[in-house]
Amino acid sequence: ATRTDRPSRTRWAFQPRPGRRAGQTVAMSPPTAVPRQPQRKHPVSAEVFASIDMRVGVVQDVEAFPEARKPAWKLRVDFGPGIGVLQTSAQITNYAADALLGRRVVGVINLGTRRIAGFRSEFLVLGAVEADGSVLLLAPDGESAVGRPIA
Repeated sequence: ATRTDRPSRTRWAFQPRPGRRAGQTVAMSPPTAVPRQPQRKHPVSAEVFASIDMRVGVVQDVEAFPEARKPAWKLRVDFGPGIGVLQTSAQITNYAADALLGRRVVGVINLGTRRIAGFRSEFLVLGAVEADGSVLLLAPDGESAVGRPIA
């Protein structure tokens, strides 16, 4: 009787390369880990890009977020007059809380709100995602004023 509830275990028969005998041992170097590059996204129009409201903010408060599935901080960021202080959660625990306080960040403030483990996230803080999954925060050069738009 054959079992059909398990995937078959096929053995692959490799043919020797020309000039080599079957069963000949060949020294091979270990595989090198090559980080996968993210795929390029589909193009968007200039109008769609212009509709994204990115602003400079300054981190006012950092709090642990133990309820999140992945390690994260709760951030309160001041985006200046007219926008005020917004909150978000961010998987940026590669930064110490005290290193985030007072830091200028870039946030997308018009994506709407999301509930993350019962927490109301009001904007998206931007950063570069490294091969190991850590995030390096984006920030303006110099002392750009809080609330300034990003072009």
